[in-house]
Amino acid sequence: MTKREKIFEAGAKLFAEHSYNSVGIRDIAREADVNSAMLSYYFGGKAGLLKEIFACFAQRVINIVQKSMNDSSDHHDLVDKSVDSFLTDARENRNIYLVGLRELNHDSPELQKQRENLYNTCCVYFSEFLTRCGANPNKSEEVKFISFTAVLGTVFSDYLLGGGTYIDNDELFTTYRDVVAEILKHGSPALWV
Repeated sequence: MTKREKIFEAGAKLFAEHSYNSVGIRDIAREADVNSAMLSYYFGGKAGLLKEIFACFAQRVINIVQKSMNDSSDHHDLVDKSVDSFLTDARENRNIYLVGLRELNHDSPELQKQRENLYNTCCVYFSEFLTRCGANPNKSEEVKFISFTAVLGTVFSDYLLGGGTYIDNDELFTTYRDVVAEILKHGSPALWV
C-alpha cells in the first residue's frame, strides 16, 4: 500500500471506530505509520481526508443505485437487488460505510456539496426508474429525499444501531438481508406509486 492509501485506510478505520471529532491528525499518522505531515501533503488535513472518505462512500452508493435501478423490472425487484448490493458492498467496505452513513446526516459544512450531489444524483436515477415502471415520477423532492434517507437507514440499521452484529455475521447475514427486503417491499413501494 502507498502512504496515501495507508492514511486513507487509517482515517476510515479510526473515524468509524470513534468519530471524526475525537480523532486527531497524530492518531491517524500513528495508525498509518507515517509522519503526520503526510496527512496534509496528501489530503490537505483531516477535513480533506474526511471529504475523500465520504466521496468514496457517495460514489459507491451512486454506483449501486444506478445499477440496481437500471437492472430492475419493478419495485420488488429493485428492493431485492439494491438491498443485496448495498449490504454486500458494506461488508467489504465496512469503515467507509460507517463513516459515510454517520456523515450523511450531520450538518458538517465541508460535506454539504457532496451530500447534495449524492441526494440529487440518486433522485435522478429514482425518477427515471419510476417513469420506466409506470409509477408517479412527480413526487416532491422532499418525498424522494426522505425515501432515500429512510431506505438507507433501514438497510443499514444494524450498522447504525447495532454496530454490525447481523451484517458482519455470516450466519445471520442472509436473514438480516431478507428481513430488510421484506420491510422495504411492504412499505416503500406505496410511496412510489
